[in-house]
Amino acid sequence: MKFVKFSTCLLLLVLVTIPWTICQFIVGKPCPYPEKRPVIQNFDLDRYVDGKWYEILRYEQHFEIGCDCNFATYTKTPKNGIKVKNCCKRSRHAQTSCVEGSAYVSYPKAGPVEGKLNVTFSGPPDNSNYWILATDYENYSIVYSCKNISDEKSAEAAWLLSKQRTLNPIISDEANNLINNYFQRDEMRITRQDSNLCDHNQNHFHLN
Repeated sequence: MKFVKFSTCLLLLVLVTIPWTICQFIVGKPCPYPEKRPVIQNFDLDRYVDGKWYEILRYEQHFEIGCDCNFATYTKTPKNGIKVKNCCKRSRHAQTSCVEGSAYVSYPKAGPVEGKLNVTFSGPPDNSNYWILATDYENYSIVYSCKNISDEKSAEAAWLLSKQRTLNPIISDEANNLINNYFQRDEMRITRQDSNLCDHNQNHFHLN
């Protein structure tokens, strides 16, 4: 498989009207067919949004460059919506910065319901761009997104999340096997969650 780092940048307007150039992890092939990235079935949204998800591992994204202590919270809203809050720190003495967005289950009437969400931080959540490949709801979640940018290239995003700042060793083996099966492990970045850098109880600075 051919990988091209940051060779294509997507100019997006995010965080209201601030232009950001987002460079994703570029793969030298189209997005895989859905059956090559099977998502979790019988998805339980109530269990998934219960608690805070800490980022353990990721494909680097431009909007996360320099970010550690990353975490996300999901809160159900009226009319089957989801409030999304993503936070991170860029240095030990920096304030934690957060951005808020919205999401919906992509296909709520499907049977069984799949772990696919439409997530956005600017504009309506029209794209199914948050696929949960695996989760046990209590310990870990593997999230994936892919968008074709040409007939021969695609932009991928992937995250390993945990309900704790570190993975239980037993769970870690299971999650790592899935990561190695689906992704280019040596291209993924470890996210620091140690107490010397992170203080998840401090006040947060909101960017939107």
